[in-house]
Amino acid sequence: MLGRAVQKLQAATPITTAARGKARGVIVQSYAADVLPYKGKPAEAKSRRVRLEAGKTYHWCSCGLSVKQPFCDGTHKVPGLTNVRPVSFQVEKTGDYSMCGCKQTDSRPLCDGKHSDVSKAPRDVNASRMVAFDESPVYEGVAHKLGYKPKNGGFQ
Repeated sequence: MLGRAVQKLQAATPITTAARGKARGVIVQSYAADVLPYKGKPAEAKSRRVRLEAGKTYHWCSCGLSVKQPFCDGTHKVPGLTNVRPVSFQVEKTGDYSMCGCKQTDSRPLCDGKHSDVSKAPRDVNASRMVAFDESPVYEGVAHKLGYKPKNGGFQ
């Protein structure tokens, strides 16, 4: 049953073509990373103009932890650091592009102006000791193995 579903998914039109269509002139190669609902930590509250060459593959940092912004340096691979993955892409024409620095864009990897909505307050201002995850059996299994107790829809 699962095998048929995977075959249908592979044969279907790529999700990026159907759902995205916002980043004009960009060919996203890692569509799974592009459509994940997670957005990274804002690296900077502005876009960055970068000269990109047609036909060359780039890896845009979507976690916000790379020191080589706006490109990925592999920081996301540190175990337990983030679930966000880089977006691999190519551009159709060589030229200067505005790459998103706040990581909140809906037209990954290009800037769409969302940095004007990003709060300037530190992310941990309203932090609590409570950890809440989306409903995922993977997170639940890991949380239980680590000894966390369920509380108010999350683990503590």
